[in-house]
Amino acid sequence: MSPISRGRKPKKPKEQRSRSPRPLDVTRVERWPKLLHGPVELADCVARGEPDRDRVTLAATLTAGKRSVGVEVVVDGDSVHRIELRVEPSDALTSRRRSEVKASLTPEEFRSQVEAALVVMADFDAWLFERVPDFFERWKSDLPARSDQLRRWLGLPEYEPVPRSGADPLPLVLPPPGPVTGLRLAVAVTGPDSAIWRRLEVRSDVTLAGAHRVLAAAFDRDERQNHRFETAYGVFSSDHDGWDGDRPDDEVLLGQVVTAPGHRIVYEVDDWKHWVRVERLVALPEAPRCLDGERAAPPAGCESERSYEMLLEALRDPDDEENEGLLEELGGHGFDPEWFDREGVNARLG
Repeated sequence: MSPISRGRKPKKPKEQRSRSPRPLDVTRVERWPKLLHGPVELADCVARGEPDRDRVTLAATLTAGKRSVGVEVVVDGDSVHRIELRVEPSDALTSRRRSEVKASLTPEEFRSQVEAALVVMADFDAWLFERVPDFFERWKSDLPARSDQLRRWLGLPEYEPVPRSGADPLPLVLPPPGPVTGLRLAVAVTGPDSAIWRRLEVRSDVTLAGAHRVLAAAFDRDERQNHRFETAYGVFSSDHDGWDGDRPDDEVLLGQVVTAPGHRIVYEVDDWKHWVRVERLVALPEAPRCLDGERAAPPAGCESERSYEMLLEALRDPDDEENEGLLEELGGHGFDPEWFDREGVNARLG
C-alpha cells in the first residue's frame, strides 16, 4: 500500500525540504562577527534624546549583503554607556518615550559621533584598567568587545588610549576648525524640577569665551562670573578666575568641541551646571539670537540649587517675616520664576 493510500503524504527528498531560517541571536557578542559579512553600509541614522537629560541614543541600520540589523549606541555624557543590536532595524529607530526628540544624521555624522564617544570610553577604560585590572572580568562586562566589533563594522580606525598623568588623562588634541556654520543650541540648567532652558543660534567660530558671554546674556547673568566648559577634549576656563582648567577658553572655538547634531558639553557658572547640546546645523546667523525658552534664570543672589529652592519656598509666603529676609538676601523681590522674555534676551545679545 502506498503512503498516499494510507493517508500520509510522501516525504520530500532531502534536497527539496525547506528549512526555516534560524532566528538571529544578537544577545551574545561573540556571535556578532557572523551576522554581517563584507562591507557594511549605514542608513536611517538618527540621534534620539530627551530635552532634560544628557543622554543620547545614536541609532542606525547596518546592512551587509542581504542582511540588515539595527544598532543603538547609548551615549551618557560624552562616553558610550551601552551598545545593543536589534534583529528588526526599525526597533532601533523607534522612540522609547513620547518626550524623545529625534534628529536625522548623515552616515558621516553618525560615525563621527560614535567615534568621539568610543574615544572617551577607551580613555576612561584605560585609566580604570590601571587601577582595577580585573574590573571587566569581575563585572562580566562585554562592552569593550561590543565596541571593538562596532569599530570594525563602521570602518573606524584603531585607537590607542591617551597616556595617563596621575589620576587624570592628558588633554586630547583639539581637531582643526572646520567650515564655519551656524549652530542651533539647546541649553538647560541642571537641577531644578521645572526646566529652565533656552534655544539659541550662534556661529561655530565663536570662542568658548565668547560662548560664555552669549550664555550669560541668555540667562541674565554677570559675564564676569567664574565659569568653565567641560568637553570631550578637556576643561576650558577663563585664565584669570582661578578655576581648574586644562586651557584658557579664549583659545578654542565652539565648533572645535561640538561639530554635529547631538554633540554636547557642560557649562558651569559658580555652582550651577548647564548642558549645552547641538540640535542642528543652520545658516550663519548675523548675530547670536534666542529663539525660545522657558522660565527665568535664578537671580544673582542664588548661587546654588539649594539657595534657589529656598527662594521658591519663600515666594510662596512672601509676607512671612523670616521669608522677607530671605527674599532680600537672595534677590527675590519682584522675581517671577515663570517669566521668560525672549525679546529681552535678544536685546542683551545685541
